[in-house]
Amino acid sequence: MYIPTDRVFIRNTVFCLLISMIVSPLWGQNNDQSYQSLRPDTRISASVPLSKEGGGYKTFTFEVEPDIFAVQLSISEAPADLDLYIKHNEDIQSYEFVDAYSDSQDYNEVLFLSSLSDPPLKEGKYYLDVVYPRESLPFHKWHRLQEIPFKIELETISADGYTSLEPGISVGGTLLPKEGMAKTYSIEIPEELTKLRIDLFDTEADLDLLIGFEQPVLTYENADYLREGLIGRESIVLDGSEDEPELPAGTYYITVYDAVSDARAEEFSLQVSFQSEPPEHLLAIPRFPRSDDELRQAFFSTVEVIGEAGRGSGCLVSKGGLLLTNWHVLRGFDGAVSEDIYVAVSFSQQEPPQELFKAELIEYDEKTDLALLQIESGLYDQPLPRDYDFPFFTLAETGLQQLGQPLSFIGYPNGGGSGSKVSVSLTRGIVSGFEQGANGFLIKTDAVLTPGNSGGAAINAYYELVGLPTFTMGEKNSPMGFIRPVSEIPSEWLEQITRRRSF
Repeated sequence: MYIPTDRVFIRNTVFCLLISMIVSPLWGQNNDQSYQSLRPDTRISASVPLSKEGGGYKTFTFEVEPDIFAVQLSISEAPADLDLYIKHNEDIQSYEFVDAYSDSQDYNEVLFLSSLSDPPLKEGKYYLDVVYPRESLPFHKWHRLQEIPFKIELETISADGYTSLEPGISVGGTLLPKEGMAKTYSIEIPEELTKLRIDLFDTEADLDLLIGFEQPVLTYENADYLREGLIGRESIVLDGSEDEPELPAGTYYITVYDAVSDARAEEFSLQVSFQSEPPEHLLAIPRFPRSDDELRQAFFSTVEVIGEAGRGSGCLVSKGGLLLTNWHVLRGFDGAVSEDIYVAVSFSQQEPPQELFKAELIEYDEKTDLALLQIESGLYDQPLPRDYDFPFFTLAETGLQQLGQPLSFIGYPNGGGSGSKVSVSLTRGIVSGFEQGANGFLIKTDAVLTPGNSGGAAINAYYELVGLPTFTMGEKNSPMGFIRPVSEIPSEWLEQITRRRSF
């Protein structure tokens, strides 16, 4: 990760003292002869010398060869807090300007960097500082330390060992944090082939695809094709329909990766086909379970809405697939509506939602930040099953809301899980107040709402839809949430909702 430029580092003061007292002959001279070199898969012992005021560091170097996909640096057996900082091709002059770092409260840090991380691992020399950041000497077994011993190991992951694919046959795979959350496959394309389709599915994560011709895809720069969205069920179709030339024969390398999270292992399935159409087994659309439990129905009626620039939540309001969400959820990077709008639904409260549908924008209102969508097809543009019914919310009489009344919120907040996609979350609060502003009427709440809740459900004790959480304001630790009530829905939209509930 990058270090924010406005971050205040106590260690900066400490190292200014170190420069003048004990290490100034080495600092900034880039004298590699004084630095110990790390070699892959070799664990070595070393120590950080400390000044009387505390603080200290030891510098290492290591080389990244062209075939290395990822590296992991590990500190072990340290009796005090040590941090790791690395920089590519330059001796470290300031810990505010490095390529990557690990500075938790743990004594023994681990730093992982791959060619698909941000920033990416690069070929060449790296400088590594092992740092004691505190302003006082540490204690260990009742005595002060004048140096901090530790062991350090550099582990590397090579870009080899590709799994070979056969057309029309699905294979399962697992992305592992220790392998950089990436896995590469290869397939041979015969002469005169005109169509190639790659489908990624059966995953609970936001995964992406990189394709390389005749060379493994180690970085974004050497990828010939990229499919990078906010969904897990990604597809790439190469058939000349996008002004692509005919497919040259040869070896194609397919890398599946998770660019968002490395917190846990993620499973997936992958299939390559020599056709444009999706495999038949991907076209099935399961029906929603029927339930007399009102909270369960409210859960089924809350979906995830995915646009070009972000994710949010949405509320189904007719059995024919009309749904409400916030306009900003659908807004693309260019300010227009996203070219594709995906709708993901949950059939299990324990699992992230599945992308099953595509929706079209019917109406939107920037002033109230509301949008009305219609689910038109399945994810692969296949028609919906005959007599397919969606669960939906009944709209509440929001004029009856009073200060202090309880509210529940259902949605898919961005911080709602450890993976790159999250399961549904329910939070509770009260009606904290009301606001009549330039952009219409709003209900205030003290409930915990975060990005991703936008467009989701605010429901009353009768499980009726009171409104859509739209934004928060105030202090970071205790922001006030603002709900756009259903009374702000334009009358023309309400007529469509009422009319379409009957068919």
